[in-house]
Amino acid sequence: MKGGGVPNPGIGKRAFPKDPNTTEAVASLYDHHILHQSNKALGTRGRKGRSRAGAGGSGGSDGHVPACDRSGGKCSLCAMTRGSWCEEYHRQDRVPWKPGPRGDKECPKTKWGPCNGVGNCHYDIGVCQCPAGWKGPACDAPDKRPCTNGHKSQSDPLDLIVTHIGADGMDMDLSEGGWTASRCGGFCDADRASCWCPPDTKHGRRPPPPDSPPWVRWSQRGRPIGEACKPGKVPNKAGKIVENDWGNKAISLSDLWGPKSWCNADSAGQVPAPANNACGGWRGCQEEGLHGPLCAEVSEETCLNQCSGRGECDSGYCRCLDGWYGHDCARRRAGEPTDVPGLQESRPWLKPLVMPVPAAATEPPTAAAAAAAAKDAAAAGAAAADPAPAPAGRLRPLIYIYDLPPEFNSRMHQYKLTNDHCGYRQFGGPSNASELFADGYSVEVYLHEMLAISPHRTFDPEEADFFYLPVYYTCWMWPVNGWADTPFWGAPTSWHRPSNAANLWLAAKRWIQQHFPYWDRRGGRDHIWMTNHDEGACYMPTEIYNTSIMLTHWGRLDLNHTSNTAYGPDHYSTGLAWPGVNEGRDVTELWAGHPCYDPKKDLVIPGFKPPEHYKRSPLLGSPPFLRDILLYLRGDVGKHRLPNYSRGTRQKLYKLSQAHDWMSEHRIYIGEKYEIAGDYSDHLARSVFCAVVPGDGYAMRFEDAVLHGCIPIIIMDRTHAVFESILDTDGFSLRITEAALDEHLPALLKAISPEQIERMQRRLSLVWHRYAYAHGPLVNAALRSMTQRNLGLKEDDPEDLRERMKEIHTQVPPEHPYQPVHNFPVHTDAFATILQWLHSRIKDTRGPVAATAAGSGSVGGAGAGAGASSEQ
Repeated sequence: MKGGGVPNPGIGKRAFPKDPNTTEAVASLYDHHILHQSNKALGTRGRKGRSRAGAGGSGGSDGHVPACDRSGGKCSLCAMTRGSWCEEYHRQDRVPWKPGPRGDKECPKTKWGPCNGVGNCHYDIGVCQCPAGWKGPACDAPDKRPCTNGHKSQSDPLDLIVTHIGADGMDMDLSEGGWTASRCGGFCDADRASCWCPPDTKHGRRPPPPDSPPWVRWSQRGRPIGEACKPGKVPNKAGKIVENDWGNKAISLSDLWGPKSWCNADSAGQVPAPANNACGGWRGCQEEGLHGPLCAEVSEETCLNQCSGRGECDSGYCRCLDGWYGHDCARRRAGEPTDVPGLQESRPWLKPLVMPVPAAATEPPTAAAAAAAAKDAAAAGAAAADPAPAPAGRLRPLIYIYDLPPEFNSRMHQYKLTNDHCGYRQFGGPSNASELFADGYSVEVYLHEMLAISPHRTFDPEEADFFYLPVYYTCWMWPVNGWADTPFWGAPTSWHRPSNAANLWLAAKRWIQQHFPYWDRRGGRDHIWMTNHDEGACYMPTEIYNTSIMLTHWGRLDLNHTSNTAYGPDHYSTGLAWPGVNEGRDVTELWAGHPCYDPKKDLVIPGFKPPEHYKRSPLLGSPPFLRDILLYLRGDVGKHRLPNYSRGTRQKLYKLSQAHDWMSEHRIYIGEKYEIAGDYSDHLARSVFCAVVPGDGYAMRFEDAVLHGCIPIIIMDRTHAVFESILDTDGFSLRITEAALDEHLPALLKAISPEQIERMQRRLSLVWHRYAYAHGPLVNAALRSMTQRNLGLKEDDPEDLRERMKEIHTQVPPEHPYQPVHNFPVHTDAFATILQWLHSRIKDTRGPVAATAAGSGSVGGAGAGAGASSEQ
């Protein structure tokens, strides 16, 4: 790109106050007054009384949400919302509190105990739930996932699992062709298709002693041989060194197994450079719980709410302690005591992460709040004061989370064999410090964890307003699908991933219908599914889609739709018939006849962005730059993609910007990362407009724009942007048709008056927090740290820096859409917004009779009781 990166305007180039006597200035100050009124209601200003509710509760400045009045007018908490869903939520009557039910149905046993000692008993239904490596009613039948060099064909039996390892766990012929991600240049753990140094090397994986309990997987864990660490120079059966077609040609087998090698070295300096770089080194260790250049540093592994401190975490799967059950081990078998210390008492690194599960409480929240206040006072050495009474009862919606079998969720983590996907947090080394990360699909795991620790969760399905099915299908589609020759759902092929996803969803539906009556009770209208892969719910089976609620990133509206992905295995319009699957019918029949998104029942939700992603946002208190970039889009512009990628919009924008030198002429920056050097958050915070265009399906450009105070320019026809159905996005964004994208775009943008731009920026300031996820202790702590840094409040900062920050903040003109946020409004973040919208859907899921009752306030409607806090 001509001109290279974006020049830095310097921290001092900011807007200056206008002449206060002009009409424009009066209008600006009026809008800004509304903004500050909203901030006051949200509790974002002031440093005292920071809420502790970032774990899953409210987040006002005093720990409670200001009540909406009963006048029927717009509540300050509900600025820029469409309809009445927000006010109805905040004005609802509370539901009386009661303890959750506890199951006591026995599960099958072996000599090692219920579920063979490796699985968890679901005491509500008496069914064992097994980790990777085990199956059967008692989790006592091996369930292998061997490393392989290929996948089954249509002529193979459906139950065949292709393997390329012998009885010793080693590859049968390293010189033979065939690449899969699981192809192993060492010893294969056939339970999970993971690859390790051979047992006869110094740091090899060694089997457990004979007759060990089934949960003991090794006597020496060993050093992993990751997916990038495949040997390309290997001996053939005649002993001659040859190059294979599946390994790294720079790595020989001796680099892995030799005397001074990856598997035998005690220091990184002893490992040959090719193996050092590929197996650990700069890439880091990809095996869960192992870190460092030699994967020798051991940490805790990541699980849902860290098993509530009631179980051991095994790469995403919680193996619950005796008497505890559920995905997160939060439930206690009937008759068993609940006041048992959790594992966090002996593992201090877990204490900041393990959150109490309100649904598991054995006493009302008022009593629990008083006990917590007394405990805090005692810890501080102060006399226990009378605590402010916590609100009685609970707020709707009440959500029951199905404890689905692990093959629908946690087993995906055990199979994924990479650290930086299918999650949002991880432990960072032997200190067990927690770190945030994000990929395009992080919200799948994040939302499950936030629901698990939310006060809106209920253990009683009879009182639930909604039922959530935590199916980790985006994690399953990549990288689990195709890693080895199992698992597959439906057609056993990794080259038609929508087929597998659709059959995975159907299997989850069938399971809950088999074990619970709640789907059939209302035909699935009150069931919620997460569909956050590239093209969302476009290939959700029709029997699920037509009634259930879809939380999606892809708001495509047209009924007659075809896949637009440029990634072949995800093209859902491509037909597939496989012998013995779906009675031989084409799989596309499963999802024919429905749209990808229906705003009457579905919701387009934000993708997960950690606070570091929007660190320079003036809405998060960073001193604001002058917005000197007219339009911005950095990322994949389709240079090496099929023409249909992004509907051609990214390619067209890029070509127009190049052909007409938009960068030099108009300060419009369109290009890839190497073409536009500099900090992404810095650029977005300096941009007036930001392009919102699709990718293979959704792309999180709308979130990027809003979180930085940049006005979104939406260029995707017949497609809703995030929260477009429930927020007044027209007030702070622009939309142009794909066909209108031409060389006149700069003139169009420059024709918008500065006053209109300022007004849109202030409207955006009223609602931006609804696009950020702030719940959860780790995310909440990151937000606090970021806002303190932006406000210059860290006590260990140099005095000159603190003074400079004070000067910068006081010089900001009053009409600038800038918020030095002291307390992020957790109670109106993205997660809270989803729950508040769900509350409005209760009457639609229960039929006409319930809808009438809801209108009178008896079923989650706008009742006549006192105002209520949001998440407590």
